[in-house]
Amino acid sequence: MTPRRRCGVAVALPARGELAAWRSTTISAARPRCSRLRKLGASLERAAIGAAAAIRIGRQVRNAPILRSRPSLLARPDELVPVCTLISDTHVTAPGHTPCELDVDPGQWPWREMPTAEAVAAGLSRVLDHARRHAPHTVIWCGDEVDTGDPAEWQMWRQVVDSVPRLMHRLVPGNHDICFNRPFDADYTLARRAARETAYQTHAGRLADFPVVDTLITGAGAVTLVLLDDQLDELEHVLDLVAGPVLCITHHHVWRDAQFLQPDAWYNTVVDADRLAAILGDYRRRTAGNHVLICHGHRHALSAGVIGEPGAELAVVGLPSTTLGDKSLTGMLDGVLRYAVAGLRRDGSWAVALHPVGSLARSGEPTRARPATPPNAALRALAVIDDVPGGRLVP
Repeated sequence: MTPRRRCGVAVALPARGELAAWRSTTISAARPRCSRLRKLGASLERAAIGAAAAIRIGRQVRNAPILRSRPSLLARPDELVPVCTLISDTHVTAPGHTPCELDVDPGQWPWREMPTAEAVAAGLSRVLDHARRHAPHTVIWCGDEVDTGDPAEWQMWRQVVDSVPRLMHRLVPGNHDICFNRPFDADYTLARRAARETAYQTHAGRLADFPVVDTLITGAGAVTLVLLDDQLDELEHVLDLVAGPVLCITHHHVWRDAQFLQPDAWYNTVVDADRLAAILGDYRRRTAGNHVLICHGHRHALSAGVIGEPGAELAVVGLPSTTLGDKSLTGMLDGVLRYAVAGLRRDGSWAVALHPVGSLARSGEPTRARPATPPNAALRALAVIDDVPGGRLVP
Protein backbone atom coordinates (compact mmCIF):
# COMPACT_ATOMS: atom_id res chain seq x y z
CA MET A 1 0.00 0.00 0.00
CA THR A 2 1.08 3.59 -0.70
CA PRO A 3 0.39 6.05 2.20
CA ARG A 4 -1.14 9.33 1.10
CA ARG A 5 -2.83 12.23 2.92
CA ARG A 6 -6.43 13.32 2.56
CA CYS A 7 -7.55 16.44 4.52
CA GLY A 8 -4.65 15.96 6.90
CA VAL A 9 -5.58 12.33 7.65
CA ALA A 10 -3.24 9.52 6.59
CA VAL A 11 -5.06 7.09 4.31
CA ALA A 12 -3.43 3.91 3.05
CA LEU A 13 -4.62 3.33 -0.49
CA PRO A 14 -4.80 -0.32 -1.61
CA ALA A 15 -2.50 -1.71 -4.24
CA ARG A 16 -3.77 -2.34 -7.75
CA GLY A 17 -6.01 -5.36 -7.92
CA GLU A 18 -7.32 -5.20 -4.34
CA LEU A 19 -11.03 -5.10 -3.76
CA ALA A 20 -12.72 -1.87 -4.86
CA ALA A 21 -15.05 -2.26 -1.89
CA TRP A 22 -12.09 -1.72 0.46
CA ARG A 23 -11.33 1.58 -1.25
CA SER A 24 -14.92 2.72 -0.90
CA THR A 25 -15.07 1.82 2.80
CA THR A 26 -11.80 3.62 3.60
CA ILE A 27 -12.74 6.84 1.82
CA SER A 28 -16.18 6.85 3.43
CA ALA A 29 -14.57 6.52 6.87
CA ALA A 30 -12.23 9.43 6.16
CA ARG A 31 -14.98 11.83 5.14
CA PRO A 32 -16.57 12.19 8.61
CA ARG A 33 -13.10 12.86 10.04
CA CYS A 34 -12.51 15.60 7.48
CA SER A 35 -15.88 17.13 8.33
CA ARG A 36 -15.13 17.06 12.06
CA LEU A 37 -11.72 18.63 11.51
CA ARG A 38 -13.21 21.39 9.39
CA LYS A 39 -15.81 22.14 12.08
CA LEU A 40 -13.13 22.12 14.78
CA GLY A 41 -10.98 24.48 12.73
CA ALA A 42 -13.91 26.84 12.19
CA SER A 43 -14.73 26.80 15.91
CA LEU A 44 -11.13 27.55 16.85
CA GLU A 45 -11.03 30.38 14.34
CA ARG A 46 -14.20 31.92 15.76
CA ALA A 47 -12.84 31.55 19.29
CA ALA A 48 -9.60 33.27 18.31
CA ILE A 49 -11.44 36.13 16.61
CA GLY A 50 -13.71 36.53 19.66
CA ALA A 51 -10.79 36.50 22.09
CA ALA A 52 -8.93 39.12 20.05
CA ALA A 53 -12.03 41.33 19.93
CA ALA A 54 -12.58 40.93 23.69
CA ILE A 55 -9.01 41.96 24.43
CA ARG A 56 -9.24 44.93 22.06
CA ILE A 57 -12.51 46.11 23.59
CA GLY A 58 -11.25 45.57 27.13
CA ARG A 59 -8.18 47.70 26.44
CA GLN A 60 -10.12 50.43 24.66
CA VAL A 61 -12.82 50.91 27.30
CA ARG A 62 -10.18 51.48 29.97
CA ASN A 63 -9.81 54.88 28.32
CA ALA A 64 -13.36 55.76 29.36
CA PRO A 65 -13.55 58.67 31.83
CA ILE A 66 -13.99 57.86 35.51
CA LEU A 67 -17.31 58.97 36.99
CA ARG A 68 -17.13 61.30 39.99
CA SER A 69 -20.27 60.97 42.06
CA ARG A 70 -22.50 64.05 42.38
CA PRO A 71 -25.83 63.28 44.08
CA SER A 72 -26.87 66.93 43.71
CA LEU A 73 -27.77 66.12 40.09
CA LEU A 74 -30.91 64.55 41.57
CA ALA A 75 -33.59 67.14 42.27
CA ARG A 76 -37.17 67.56 43.37
CA PRO A 77 -39.63 68.10 40.52
CA ASP A 78 -40.46 71.60 41.70
CA GLU A 79 -36.81 72.63 41.36
CA LEU A 80 -36.78 72.14 37.60
CA VAL A 81 -38.17 73.52 34.39
CA PRO A 82 -39.11 70.14 32.86
CA VAL A 83 -37.73 69.21 29.45
CA CYS A 84 -38.70 65.59 28.79
CA THR A 85 -39.67 62.31 30.40
CA LEU A 86 -37.07 59.53 30.55
CA ILE A 87 -37.82 55.81 30.53
CA SER A 88 -35.27 53.01 30.40
CA ASP A 89 -34.86 49.24 30.31
CA THR A 90 -38.51 48.29 30.35
CA HIS A 91 -37.78 44.75 29.05
CA VAL A 92 -41.26 44.06 27.73
CA THR A 93 -41.59 40.33 27.15
CA ALA A 94 -43.86 38.13 25.07
CA PRO A 95 -46.80 36.37 26.75
CA GLY A 96 -45.69 33.36 28.75
CA HIS A 97 -42.17 34.66 29.36
CA THR A 98 -40.29 36.46 32.12
CA PRO A 99 -37.33 38.80 31.52
CA CYS A 100 -34.51 36.56 30.36
CA GLU A 101 -31.89 38.00 32.72
CA LEU A 102 -34.02 36.77 35.62
CA ASP A 103 -34.04 33.31 34.06
CA VAL A 104 -30.26 33.40 33.90
CA ASP A 105 -29.75 34.97 37.34
CA PRO A 106 -32.91 34.59 39.47
CA GLY A 107 -31.03 36.00 42.46
CA GLN A 108 -31.60 39.47 41.00
CA TRP A 109 -35.33 39.34 41.82
CA PRO A 110 -36.32 39.79 45.49
CA TRP A 111 -39.18 37.29 45.46
CA ARG A 112 -39.51 33.68 44.43
CA GLU A 113 -42.34 34.35 42.01
CA MET A 114 -40.93 35.99 38.89
CA PRO A 115 -42.72 38.88 37.16
CA THR A 116 -44.86 37.79 34.22
CA ALA A 117 -45.10 39.44 30.82
CA GLU A 118 -48.54 40.70 31.77
CA ALA A 119 -47.22 42.24 35.02
CA VAL A 120 -44.41 44.05 33.19
CA ALA A 121 -46.83 45.38 30.57
CA ALA A 122 -49.32 46.51 33.24
CA GLY A 123 -46.53 48.22 35.19
CA LEU A 124 -45.34 50.06 32.11
CA SER A 125 -48.89 51.18 31.38
CA ARG A 126 -49.13 52.62 34.91
CA VAL A 127 -45.87 54.50 34.39
CA LEU A 128 -46.97 56.01 31.07
CA ASP A 129 -50.33 57.01 32.46
CA HIS A 130 -48.64 58.72 35.44
CA ALA A 131 -46.26 60.54 33.09
CA ARG A 132 -49.18 61.66 30.90
CA ARG A 133 -50.77 63.32 33.92
CA HIS A 134 -47.69 64.64 35.73
CA ALA A 135 -44.72 64.96 33.36
CA PRO A 136 -43.70 66.22 29.89
CA HIS A 137 -45.43 64.43 27.03
CA THR A 138 -42.15 63.99 25.14
CA VAL A 139 -41.00 60.53 26.27
CA ILE A 140 -37.42 59.45 25.59
CA TRP A 141 -36.67 55.72 25.82
CA CYS A 142 -33.05 54.92 26.74
CA GLY A 143 -32.87 51.42 25.26
CA ASP A 144 -33.88 47.83 26.04
CA GLU A 145 -37.50 48.62 25.34
CA VAL A 146 -38.09 44.89 24.82
CA ASP A 147 -36.37 41.84 26.21
CA THR A 148 -34.95 39.86 23.28
CA GLY A 149 -36.02 41.79 20.18
CA ASP A 150 -38.72 39.26 19.28
CA PRO A 151 -41.57 40.69 17.15
CA ALA A 152 -44.10 39.39 19.69
CA GLU A 153 -42.44 41.56 22.34
CA TRP A 154 -42.68 44.62 20.11
CA GLN A 155 -46.35 43.88 19.55
CA MET A 156 -46.87 43.82 23.33
CA TRP A 157 -44.87 47.06 23.64
CA ARG A 158 -46.97 48.69 20.93
CA GLN A 159 -50.21 47.69 22.66
CA VAL A 160 -49.06 49.33 25.90
CA VAL A 161 -47.82 52.51 24.19
CA ASP A 162 -50.98 52.88 22.11
CA SER A 163 -53.16 52.46 25.21
CA VAL A 164 -51.86 55.75 26.69
CA PRO A 165 -52.65 58.61 24.28
CA ARG A 166 -51.12 62.08 23.83
CA LEU A 167 -47.50 61.06 24.36
CA MET A 168 -44.73 61.55 21.78
CA HIS A 169 -42.09 58.79 21.86
CA ARG A 170 -38.44 58.83 20.76
CA LEU A 171 -36.27 55.74 21.18
CA VAL A 172 -32.64 54.65 21.15
CA PRO A 173 -31.86 50.94 20.72
CA GLY A 174 -30.41 48.82 23.49
CA ASN A 175 -28.51 45.57 23.26
CA HIS A 176 -31.63 43.56 24.15
CA ASP A 177 -33.50 45.21 21.29
CA ILE A 178 -30.90 44.53 18.61
CA CYS A 179 -28.00 42.25 19.44
CA PHE A 180 -28.90 40.15 22.48
CA ASN A 181 -28.45 36.39 22.33
CA ARG A 182 -29.32 34.06 25.15
CA PRO A 183 -26.35 32.17 26.66
CA PHE A 184 -25.03 29.40 24.41
CA ASP A 185 -27.34 30.53 21.60
CA ALA A 186 -24.92 31.88 19.00
CA ASP A 187 -26.02 33.78 15.92
CA TYR A 188 -22.99 33.32 13.66
CA THR A 189 -24.86 34.22 10.48
CA LEU A 190 -26.49 37.28 12.11
CA ALA A 191 -29.84 36.13 10.76
CA ARG A 192 -31.58 36.70 14.10
CA ARG A 193 -29.92 40.09 14.45
CA ALA A 194 -31.30 41.08 11.04
CA ALA A 195 -34.79 40.01 12.18
CA ARG A 196 -34.44 42.05 15.39
CA GLU A 197 -33.31 45.12 13.45
CA THR A 198 -36.34 44.77 11.20
CA ALA A 199 -38.66 44.52 14.21
CA TYR A 200 -37.05 47.56 15.85
CA GLN A 201 -37.36 49.67 12.73
CA THR A 202 -40.99 48.67 12.29
CA HIS A 203 -41.90 50.21 15.65
CA ALA A 204 -39.13 52.66 16.55
CA GLY A 205 -37.73 54.23 13.38
CA ARG A 206 -34.83 53.65 11.01
CA LEU A 207 -31.46 52.77 12.51
CA ALA A 208 -29.82 54.59 9.62
CA ASP A 209 -31.29 57.87 10.88
CA PHE A 210 -29.02 58.01 13.94
CA PRO A 211 -27.91 60.31 15.37
CA VAL A 212 -31.40 61.72 15.74
CA VAL A 213 -31.27 65.44 16.55
CA ASP A 214 -34.26 67.48 17.64
CA THR A 215 -35.00 70.81 19.26
CA LEU A 216 -37.30 70.83 22.30
CA ILE A 217 -38.98 74.10 23.19
CA THR A 218 -39.27 74.42 26.97
CA GLY A 219 -40.13 77.06 29.53
CA ALA A 220 -36.39 77.72 29.80
CA GLY A 221 -35.86 78.09 26.06
CA ALA A 222 -34.64 75.75 23.33
CA VAL A 223 -32.84 72.51 24.18
CA THR A 224 -30.98 70.31 21.70
CA LEU A 225 -31.80 66.61 22.03
CA VAL A 226 -29.35 64.08 20.58
CA LEU A 227 -30.30 60.40 20.41
CA LEU A 228 -27.05 58.55 19.91
CA ASP A 229 -26.34 55.00 18.82
CA ASP A 230 -22.81 55.63 17.47
CA GLN A 231 -21.99 58.11 14.68
CA LEU A 232 -19.59 60.41 16.57
CA ASP A 233 -18.37 62.12 13.39
CA GLU A 234 -21.90 63.30 12.70
CA LEU A 235 -22.26 64.45 16.33
CA GLU A 236 -19.33 66.83 15.90
CA HIS A 237 -21.01 68.42 12.87
CA VAL A 238 -24.31 68.77 14.77
CA LEU A 239 -22.69 70.54 17.73
CA ASP A 240 -21.00 73.01 15.40
CA LEU A 241 -24.46 74.32 14.49
CA VAL A 242 -26.11 74.68 17.91
CA ALA A 243 -25.67 76.45 21.22
CA GLY A 244 -27.21 76.16 24.66
CA PRO A 245 -28.25 73.11 26.73
CA VAL A 246 -27.73 69.69 25.16
CA LEU A 247 -29.31 66.42 26.30
CA CYS A 248 -27.52 63.36 24.91
CA ILE A 249 -29.19 59.95 25.19
CA THR A 250 -27.33 56.67 24.84
CA HIS A 251 -28.01 53.19 26.13
CA HIS A 252 -24.63 52.03 27.43
CA HIS A 253 -22.46 53.67 30.05
CA VAL A 254 -20.11 56.44 28.96
CA TRP A 255 -17.95 56.13 32.07
CA ARG A 256 -16.14 53.59 34.20
CA ASP A 257 -15.62 53.18 37.90
CA ALA A 258 -12.22 53.74 39.47
CA GLN A 259 -11.33 50.04 39.79
CA PHE A 260 -12.98 48.65 36.65
CA LEU A 261 -12.05 45.11 37.62
CA GLN A 262 -15.21 43.17 36.73
CA PRO A 263 -15.11 41.89 33.12
CA ASP A 264 -18.86 42.37 32.72
CA ALA A 265 -18.34 46.09 33.39
CA TRP A 266 -16.03 46.32 30.37
CA TYR A 267 -18.93 45.38 28.10
CA ASN A 268 -21.37 47.75 29.81
CA THR A 269 -19.31 50.70 28.60
CA VAL A 270 -19.32 52.52 25.27
CA VAL A 271 -16.16 51.48 23.43
CA ASP A 272 -15.31 55.03 22.33
CA ALA A 273 -16.57 56.78 25.48
CA ASP A 274 -13.33 58.77 25.68
CA ARG A 275 -13.97 60.31 22.26
CA LEU A 276 -17.60 61.08 23.08
CA ALA A 277 -16.47 62.83 26.27
CA ALA A 278 -13.89 64.83 24.33
CA ILE A 279 -16.46 65.99 21.73
CA LEU A 280 -19.02 67.00 24.33
CA GLY A 281 -16.28 68.53 26.50
CA ASP A 282 -15.22 70.80 23.64
CA TYR A 283 -18.84 71.90 23.24
CA ARG A 284 -19.21 72.52 26.98
CA ARG A 285 -16.03 74.60 27.02
CA ARG A 286 -17.19 76.83 24.15
CA THR A 287 -19.52 79.00 26.27
CA ALA A 288 -20.88 79.04 29.82
CA GLY A 289 -24.45 78.29 28.71
CA ASN A 290 -23.56 75.03 26.93
CA HIS A 291 -24.59 72.72 29.75
CA VAL A 292 -24.55 69.04 28.80
CA LEU A 293 -26.44 66.11 30.34
CA ILE A 294 -25.85 62.52 29.26
CA CYS A 295 -28.52 59.99 30.27
CA HIS A 296 -28.19 56.24 29.81
CA GLY A 297 -29.63 52.99 31.09
CA HIS A 298 -28.39 49.39 30.73
CA ARG A 299 -27.18 48.37 34.19
CA HIS A 300 -30.48 49.01 36.04
CA ALA A 301 -28.56 51.07 38.61
CA LEU A 302 -29.15 54.73 39.45
CA SER A 303 -25.98 56.82 39.28
CA ALA A 304 -25.36 60.55 39.13
CA GLY A 305 -22.01 62.18 38.58
CA VAL A 306 -19.72 64.13 36.30
CA ILE A 307 -16.96 63.31 33.86
CA GLY A 308 -14.50 65.58 32.13
CA GLU A 309 -12.14 68.32 33.19
CA PRO A 310 -12.96 71.18 35.59
CA GLY A 311 -14.59 73.95 33.63
CA ALA A 312 -15.91 71.48 31.06
CA GLU A 313 -17.67 68.95 33.26
CA LEU A 314 -20.42 66.83 31.75
CA ALA A 315 -23.35 65.74 33.91
CA VAL A 316 -24.16 62.02 33.64
CA VAL A 317 -27.19 60.22 35.07
CA GLY A 318 -27.63 56.46 34.75
CA LEU A 319 -31.22 55.32 35.11
CA PRO A 320 -32.65 52.26 36.83
CA SER A 321 -35.04 49.96 35.03
CA THR A 322 -38.41 51.69 34.76
CA THR A 323 -40.24 48.40 35.29
CA LEU A 324 -37.88 46.11 37.25
CA GLY A 325 -36.31 48.70 39.55
CA ASP A 326 -32.86 49.58 40.85
CA LYS A 327 -30.06 47.20 41.87
CA SER A 328 -27.23 49.62 42.52
CA LEU A 329 -26.68 48.74 46.19
CA THR A 330 -26.71 44.94 46.28
CA GLY A 331 -27.24 43.67 42.74
CA MET A 332 -30.83 42.74 43.66
CA LEU A 333 -33.62 44.69 41.95
CA ASP A 334 -36.09 46.48 44.22
CA GLY A 335 -39.12 46.08 41.91
CA VAL A 336 -40.09 49.78 42.05
CA LEU A 337 -41.72 51.40 39.02
CA ARG A 338 -39.96 54.70 38.27
CA TYR A 339 -39.50 57.19 35.50
CA ALA A 340 -37.40 60.35 35.42
CA VAL A 341 -37.80 63.91 34.20
CA ALA A 342 -34.80 65.78 32.87
CA GLY A 343 -34.98 69.50 33.48
CA LEU A 344 -33.09 72.74 33.92
CA ARG A 345 -32.44 74.62 37.13
CA ARG A 346 -32.66 78.41 37.38
CA ASP A 347 -28.94 78.75 36.64
CA GLY A 348 -29.36 76.79 33.40
CA SER A 349 -27.69 73.60 34.69
CA TRP A 350 -29.20 70.17 34.27
CA ALA A 351 -30.74 67.91 36.90
CA VAL A 352 -33.03 64.89 36.98
CA ALA A 353 -36.10 64.24 39.12
CA LEU A 354 -37.24 60.67 39.76
CA HIS A 355 -40.94 59.81 39.96
CA PRO A 356 -41.76 56.55 41.77
CA VAL A 357 -45.11 55.14 40.73
CA GLY A 358 -45.41 52.06 42.94
CA SER A 359 -44.26 48.45 42.99
CA LEU A 360 -44.29 46.23 39.93
CA ALA A 361 -45.80 43.35 41.91
CA ARG A 362 -46.98 42.61 45.41
CA SER A 363 -44.34 41.44 47.81
CA GLY A 364 -44.30 37.66 47.95
CA GLU A 365 -42.15 35.00 49.54
CA PRO A 366 -38.57 36.30 49.58
CA THR A 367 -36.06 34.47 47.44
CA ARG A 368 -33.14 32.67 49.02
CA ALA A 369 -30.99 33.17 45.95
CA ARG A 370 -28.40 35.91 45.73
CA PRO A 371 -27.22 37.87 42.68
CA ALA A 372 -24.51 36.12 40.70
CA THR A 373 -22.50 39.33 40.19
CA PRO A 374 -23.12 41.86 42.99
CA PRO A 375 -21.56 45.29 42.48
CA ASN A 376 -18.02 45.78 43.70
CA ALA A 377 -17.05 48.41 46.27
CA ALA A 378 -16.29 51.05 43.62
CA LEU A 379 -19.72 50.67 42.01
CA ARG A 380 -21.51 50.64 45.38
CA ALA A 381 -19.77 53.92 46.19
CA LEU A 382 -21.42 55.45 43.11
CA ALA A 383 -24.93 54.34 44.13
CA VAL A 384 -27.17 57.34 44.83
CA ILE A 385 -30.56 55.66 45.19
CA ASP A 386 -30.72 56.67 48.85
CA ASP A 387 -30.05 60.30 47.88
CA VAL A 388 -33.24 60.66 45.83
CA PRO A 389 -35.19 63.64 47.21
CA GLY A 390 -38.38 62.42 48.81
CA GLY A 391 -37.15 58.85 49.25
CA ARG A 392 -36.81 55.91 46.93
CA LEU A 393 -40.10 54.14 47.78
CA VAL A 394 -38.95 50.85 49.25
CA PRO A 395 -41.65 48.25 48.50
